[in-house]
Amino acid sequence: MTKLMWLAGAAALAMAGTAHAQSDVQVEEVVVTAQKREGTVQATPLAVSAISGDVLQQQNVVDAGDLTGKVPNLNIGQAGNEVIISIRGVSSAGVVPQRDPSVAFHLDGVYLPRPSGANSVFYDLERVEVLRGPQGTLWGRNATAGSLNIITRKPVMNTGQAAGEILVGDYGRFTAQGMYNFPILDDTLAARAAFIVNRRDGYQENVTPGMPDLADAQEEAGRVHLLFTPGERLRLLLSADYYHAGGAGTGSVLIGNGPVSYIASGRSAPYRAETNTPGHINNKIWGVAAEATYSLDMLDIVSVTAYRADDQNVTSDTDGTATGTQTTFYYNKNKTFSQELRLASSGEGALKYILGAFYIKETNDDNLFQYTNLARTAGVILQRPERFAESWAVFGQADYDITDSLTIFAGVRYSEDRKGNPVGLTRPIGTNLNTFRPDAGSWAKTTWRLGADWEITPDNMVYGSVSTGYKAGGFSSNRNFGPETLTAYEIGSKNYFFDRRLLANLSAFYYDYKDLQVVSVAPDENGVVRALTTNAGVSTVWGIEFEGRARITEALSIDGSLGYLDAKFDRYVGAIDPLYGTVQDLSGNTLPRAPRWNGNIGVAYAIPLASGQLTARISTRYQSKVYFTEFNNIPIVTGGATIFPYRIASQDDYTTTDISLRYDDDRGWYAEAFADNLEDEAVLLSVSTDSARNFFGSYGAPRTVGVKAGFKFN
Repeated sequence: MTKLMWLAGAAALAMAGTAHAQSDVQVEEVVVTAQKREGTVQATPLAVSAISGDVLQQQNVVDAGDLTGKVPNLNIGQAGNEVIISIRGVSSAGVVPQRDPSVAFHLDGVYLPRPSGANSVFYDLERVEVLRGPQGTLWGRNATAGSLNIITRKPVMNTGQAAGEILVGDYGRFTAQGMYNFPILDDTLAARAAFIVNRRDGYQENVTPGMPDLADAQEEAGRVHLLFTPGERLRLLLSADYYHAGGAGTGSVLIGNGPVSYIASGRSAPYRAETNTPGHINNKIWGVAAEATYSLDMLDIVSVTAYRADDQNVTSDTDGTATGTQTTFYYNKNKTFSQELRLASSGEGALKYILGAFYIKETNDDNLFQYTNLARTAGVILQRPERFAESWAVFGQADYDITDSLTIFAGVRYSEDRKGNPVGLTRPIGTNLNTFRPDAGSWAKTTWRLGADWEITPDNMVYGSVSTGYKAGGFSSNRNFGPETLTAYEIGSKNYFFDRRLLANLSAFYYDYKDLQVVSVAPDENGVVRALTTNAGVSTVWGIEFEGRARITEALSIDGSLGYLDAKFDRYVGAIDPLYGTVQDLSGNTLPRAPRWNGNIGVAYAIPLASGQLTARISTRYQSKVYFTEFNNIPIVTGGATIFPYRIASQDDYTTTDISLRYDDDRGWYAEAFADNLEDEAVLLSVSTDSARNFFGSYGAPRTVGVKAGFKFN
């Protein structure tokens, strides 16, 4: 808490100094499409953060996890093959259609239903937008917590452009990325191609002879856009992308058993692995999309059609020891088709509106082999070759300017969801017994949003809204769980001060959740370790957020954010403890992945030189304690004794600091040296359990250093 107060105080004092700064220096304005039409962050009446592609590249953001700490109340972790995105304390993960995430993930307006694809797109970006709060009216399904929108750079007409960068660092890191934009026909046809290759040795040293180190990186990705504008009214954008990840994969460390912490006792260490089965991943993600826009005098007709494939192939040692015999082999093939059609007003009148329809169909071939001996002759096989999820919706939103400064807005969406698991196999290896039972379910919901914004001055705006959110139900080990719903109340203020040298945005929110879906990793009735979903009754989430940027002088700039969060289960009775089978009342517990405090501050100082500019930057992030299970640190009574096993599944408060020194030459090239996580803090990102009451933890990267150089030519 003291550290966080220091951060907030330092930011406030520094920003206050802008009152005496130069008058010709301003904070850069950022354009977003958070409401499916272009507008600035400051003119958008919702809590949205935008980070430009240049800033992302300068700060070495190459995957979703690198965004943690850059946006208030955003937390992104890795659990095996899944990316878990949490906004304002609400998160869930799902790699199969019977279970959905709570944060929607979009690539150029295309919904990506499985979070495993979140790490495949962070190169040649225009910006990243993080929309906090329910976004179901415009952004659709599974946006109860918010939406993470990735916007890539598009082709530029009549201009040749090129860029490239090479990065080298410790742990054998090598990253190369590049882009080429080339016009084909003047004002009519242009293309843009981009790629990235990322290599890194594992930072979890495997002490077992002959076994590979874990948490490595072997990734390559590419993207192509083709833009066709045959006239003033028609715009056609065709896109294709591909991503591959190989290597040993993310590693989990055996951090404890029951109430005994192996990290505290020294038996285990965050960056030490000990396995006797070589980990291996072979994941492939690809997609194609077509976006067509036809502009009439007062109306734009927009169609977005997409097809995506997400194939996961993973082998891992699931007991985390050199003497254990448990291994998992998993492969999953997910195919998705989606179509959205929108009608959007384009005039400058008092009424602005969007009407639309959306359809998506997922098909999934899911295969899990859990072996209990190294010969792989014992264990359990689960196969679900025809899982599916299908959804359609109609939606609309309208904004009406009552006066030049006062606007009211309203939106509504009707959604229907259908999921099924008609055939499958659940069979102990070596037997002919099949205990599979089919699953099916359907749900429907109408959600809405109402609000108003008042532009007090051209530089100051306040807003307020009430909205509802909905996430479809599903099934988990032949147990259906219900939809997740909420009502959200939010007020906010967006401001420029001191001739736009200081940007300061505030928001406050209150959520009333019903039947919050909670995912825990535990063995099911067949002894198979799986992600099980249950509904948690009533939950309340409220908090306050601040974001600020200041240009003190031409040379000195500061950015910072601060988030406070209170996320509790108001009523959650009958929760089954997966370790000991006890029944618990979790009412009053904190939601998983919901730290009470989080904040960051960054300071940059630029020194002009004869032919360029030298910029030094330091940034510090703080996060308070976070729990990774809904059981927090609840006492468990077993065998006449009271124990606290779940305390292991938490991360204490921590601070991490990054520094960099960058030179930008006027001729278009640059070079940079950097160091991340100077404290060498081992930050726990996720925790899972097994049927033997073991805890496994995944950690973020230790201290890393590197240098990079690149060029940009227009």
